[in-house]
Parts: sequence; structure tokens; C-alpha cells
Amino acid sequence: MSSVAQERLESLSQRFQTDRLHHGLLFRGDNLLFLEKSAKQLYGEILKIGEETTDHPDLFHLRPTGKARIITVEKTRALMTDLYRSGHQGNKKVAIIHEADRMRKEAANAFLKTLEEPPSGTFLFLLTTRPYSMLPTIRSRTLLVRLEESSSEKENQELVNWLNNYTNWIELLLDRQKLKQDRVSPVFMAYGLVESLTALIKSTADEITKEALSNLTKELEDKEKDAYESGLRRGVRSHMLKEISDNTRTFITQNERTSADLDRNGQKLARVISKLEKMTGLLEVNLKEDSALEDFFLSSLRIWSAK
Repeated sequence: MSSVAQERLESLSQRFQTDRLHHGLLFRGDNLLFLEKSAKQLYGEILKIGEETTDHPDLFHLRPTGKARIITVEKTRALMTDLYRSGHQGNKKVAIIHEADRMRKEAANAFLKTLEEPPSGTFLFLLTTRPYSMLPTIRSRTLLVRLEESSSEKENQELVNWLNNYTNWIELLLDRQKLKQDRVSPVFMAYGLVESLTALIKSTADEITKEALSNLTKELEDKEKDAYESGLRRGVRSHMLKEISDNTRTFITQNERTSADLDRNGQKLARVISKLEKMTGLLEVNLKEDSALEDFFLSSLRIWSAK
């Protein structure tokens, strides 16, 4: 955990100890699993449970369900009912709303009243990687807590190797002399990058999902499990696409020797990043992954190789 994230959690702990902790906390970050682990550190202190324990009669979870990963109004209302009952082992209760941005309007409105006036001793932890997809009325009634991993925690050597191949591909596309000699290889390289990135997303997501599910003491319903696995995969993909974006910017800005090169390739960079951001948004609404990646890389090929 980064020092900044740890400091923020310690600050929240101090607020709890002095009865100043806000009842509604919106944990925001790029990695859903990291948010869950961070939230556990705080709710463990509130409910007085050990690090190895993840279940407690006064700990409640609200999760998306199904392939569409929706938090339904029915499950939201059921959670509200549970929260208004007396605590089992004390006067504190904690509810974790996983992927809170997956609440539809009806569920969000049902949740809003409890968020405004929760039962005494109740804390509501909302976890999200996309806070601005939530209702503004919910965001405004919570304390935003931004939590990011340290770079060492996120390093993936296979991704580092893939990014090296990716920047080598861009370098080739920007070399006019090499392109004149061989216009076919860059196309095959583009398809190779798509195939290897898709495989890397899957293998990384499979590994993370296996570990995450093994750490759950309470088995998820089938529809909750489908949504959880899908959410973790999307998180892995979003992280890798962000790394591609950052890596592309760094490569172009640090490798141009003249202002003319930087100006010309800077314009290309802006178009590629715009294409990447558009693709990332479309993937969030279930655009087919391999088709989207193929379109991005072929578009990038045309942009980088243009005069």
C-alpha cells in the first residue's frame, strides 16, 4: 500500500476513534480489489474483527449481479431493511456497496434516504472505480477517499514486456525509411499486439479472480459471482489501457529530438489517445473486446504511419 493511501486510512481511523468519522465514505481508485482490502482495514477496526476474518453478522455487502453487473433496487431495499435492525454484536454496523457506480437510478434513489439519515452507529462504504458515473446527490453526501496502490504493487512484468513491444512498434511506424522498405510487418505486428494483450488481460484477470474468490469466506450467489468476475476483468483491462495511454505519452514526449518532430507527432499522439479513450468508454458498455482492440490498433497504425 502506498504511503499516501496508508496515511488516509490512518486519518479515517483517528476520526473513528474520536467519533468524527463521516457515516458515508466513497472509496475511489483504479483497482477494485485494492479498495476492498483498504476498506477492510477500516471496517475491521470498527467491528473489532481480525485481519483473517471477512465475515461478521453486522457486516453487510451489496453487490452487482448478472453479466450486466447491475445493483438492483430489490437488493438495495433488502440491505436497508437489514441495516435498520438491531446489531448482533454491538452498536456498530457497516455496509459495503461494491461497484457503487453500478446502481441504477431506482436503486440509487432507494439508497439515498438511508445515506442521508442512516441508523445510529451505521457506516456506509461505497467502492467505485468510476465515481462520476454515480448520481451527484450520492457523491455530495459522502466523504471522498481516493486510494491508489504504489507503483511497485501494480508492476506486472509481462505487461512491461508487452509495453516494450508496443513502443517498438510505434517507433517502427514513425520511421519513414523502414516503412518504405516493409509495409506488411507492422500490420502483422499490430495483430500480434492485439492477440498478446487479449491473452494477457485474460491470464491476469483469471489469476486475480482465483485469489479474490479464495479470500471470500461467504460464497457468492451465481449471479453475484458472474458480476464479480466480470468487474475484476474490467478492472484489469482498464488498468492496462491506462498503462498503454501513459506509456504512449511518455514515449512520444521523451523521444522527439526537434520541436518540429514533437509538434508533428504530438498531433498524432492526441488522435491516438482520443481513439483510446473512446474505445475505453465503449468497452464499458459491453463492446466486444477483441473487435475494439483490433480497431484501435489498426487506427493507430494509420495515424502513426501517416505523413
